[in-house]
Amino acid sequence: MGLEIIKRDYNGCVVDVAVYDISDIKSEVLRLKENKNKAHNIKTEETLNILDLCAKKWLDRDYSKKHIEQLARITNQSEEMVLFELQHTMQGLLKENTKKLIEEELRREDILDNWVSTHYGLVHRQPRGLVFHNVSGNAFIVVPISIAMGLISKNVNIVKVSKDEPYFANVFYKSLMEIDESIKERLSIVYFDSSSSDIYEYIVSNSDCVVHWGGKTSRDYMANLCAKHSVHFIEHGPKISFEVIDKQPSIEEIRGIAIDMSLWEQKACLSPRIVFLNTAIDKEQFLEQFKSCLEEINEVLPKGYYDYFSSIKILQDRQSLFLKNIDNPKFNMFCSKNSDYTIVYSEDFPKNNEVDMCFGRFIYVCPYKNKEEVINYINTYLKGYLQTMGYCGDDLEFIEQVTLCGVSIVTKLGEMSLHKNGTSHDGIYNLSELTYVVSYQKD
Repeated sequence: MGLEIIKRDYNGCVVDVAVYDISDIKSEVLRLKENKNKAHNIKTEETLNILDLCAKKWLDRDYSKKHIEQLARITNQSEEMVLFELQHTMQGLLKENTKKLIEEELRREDILDNWVSTHYGLVHRQPRGLVFHNVSGNAFIVVPISIAMGLISKNVNIVKVSKDEPYFANVFYKSLMEIDESIKERLSIVYFDSSSSDIYEYIVSNSDCVVHWGGKTSRDYMANLCAKHSVHFIEHGPKISFEVIDKQPSIEEIRGIAIDMSLWEQKACLSPRIVFLNTAIDKEQFLEQFKSCLEEINEVLPKGYYDYFSSIKILQDRQSLFLKNIDNPKFNMFCSKNSDYTIVYSEDFPKNNEVDMCFGRFIYVCPYKNKEEVINYINTYLKGYLQTMGYCGDDLEFIEQVTLCGVSIVTKLGEMSLHKNGTSHDGIYNLSELTYVVSYQKD
């Protein structure tokens, strides 16, 4: 009996989704576990070549065009936005970049293939074994990243996709298979209903490592399962990011903020939700330039309007904030006539429920007199959820303080989405976490 195939309609894009039951999952898990040694014996160079060829496939517009059209509807983003995000992600999988990644995270490429000399003898990096990737649907680019990390680290991998976006993982898997069919020996893409606790229990209890991408509820559930079965847990999300403008920004830097808040329509952890603005900066000039830059960016990376409900939600949130602050002189709002962008200027920093409104190019701009106000706020409201800070300034002591609070990446304005090789991911190195260090005290 074959897998059950269900049809899902995403804004007019109908996708066939294969639904796995517990017996299907057991077969996949057992098959992958049998291939642990085979995956371990594959040279790193071979995997990097496969990823390189696959990335070049996706960077070919003739190859990716039909998939971009589908992804735009599924993710409710414009084709221009999907293409922009896809190109950046695939460039990261080119061999020149994956080699740099290994060198930065593991210090030398051959440590995955060989025992390497050190002052006490020999050292080596071994794969953890079977890795379960539990992927959310908020940003489709996490799929190739997670898969690539799992393959480079020589693990065998089972990837569970989200019902919100089950398409890209499968077509990316097929593109890898077009290059090398043996990929199926160390990679499996599956979907099952998230309410299937028996399947989650089985997979986690039979895994050596779990990589989780998603929200708080699913994160807590997976963390508890991993603790129960003593399985190594790698967590990505939920996270909140922000920008700090400590000195007069140039128009290019303001345009950078507009780009940062437009990518992934703020669904990604590294998308900013708040801009903290030094009161020494002319707020009227800044807000006017910011508004103009958002209108300019919308011409290049327009919003997708396949799903009208998200637009209605933005308009409702605007109205709710406006009515709540109708007599508040410390509050103002600058919006497009439609739901293209929303700038909320508030001298009162947003509460958690207001931060949660910041999706679909919806952002708070909040003035501060001294940086201690920013530190106190993120410690009170964002502690445990901090990820990226876009920064316009030159105060290293401030950077020291925000990173002590939990910020793991500090970038220039406009580069919050640019994950350079060797920068931390939620405060860790994925290749380091997906492998373990073994030592031979020989000398």
